[in-house]
Formats: sequence, C-alpha cells, structure tokens
Amino acid sequence: MSSENQESPLFDPAAIEKLRAVAGDQGEAFVKEMAALFLEETAKSLTELTKARDQGEWRMVSRTAHSLKSSAATLGFLRLSAACKALELDTKAEKETPRSRALIDSVLEQFEASKPTLKTLS
Repeated sequence: MSSENQESPLFDPAAIEKLRAVAGDQGEAFVKEMAALFLEETAKSLTELTKARDQGEWRMVSRTAHSLKSSAATLGFLRLSAACKALELDTKAEKETPRSRALIDSVLEQFEASKPTLKTLS
C-alpha cells in the first residue's frame, strides 16, 4: 500500500452528509440505496478486475480502477479511492508493471476494509 493510502482515513463521513443533503427529505433512503448498490456493483467489478488481470487485459484493469476510484470517492471511501487511483495510473499504458499485481491486491484489501462501513450505511 502506498504511503498516500496509509495516510488517508479509511472513510470520510462528510461525503455521506453531502449525499444526504443533496437528496433532501429522501437523504437517508438515498444513502442506503447508494451504499447497497456500491457494495454489490463493486464486488462484481472486482471479480471482473481479477479476471482481467489473469487474462492480461490491462486496459480493462485500468478502466475498472478509474470507475471504482470515482465511486469510492463519492461515498467517502478515501483509501479505496486512492488505491484505485494508484492502480489506474500504474496501468494507464495498458500493460503490467512490476507494481500492478500488488496494487490490485491493495484495491481488494481496501474494499474488504470498507465493507463493514458500507454494510452499516446500507
């Protein structure tokens, strides 16, 4: 894990408060729905990510990391977003580097670390 990842908090609740504010009266339901959807869709995306890694499809790895980076940041999962950003940058040339597999492992670890908070939100 990069030092940037270690220094970032796992979760920033201010992001959730912003989502609640944007949704107004439906804020709580909106956050629950977003968290549940993120949990479900990220699990699918990470399955695709590992499959792409195993098949040497580094363009797909980079695209998946990019997509997850934004979604994780929106929900306040800063370490997961940072891990995805590092992976996206690493694979931007659509090829494996000496760090690529470790960065994928970091993304997977950060998602696992984020699950308990996601489950409390959903």
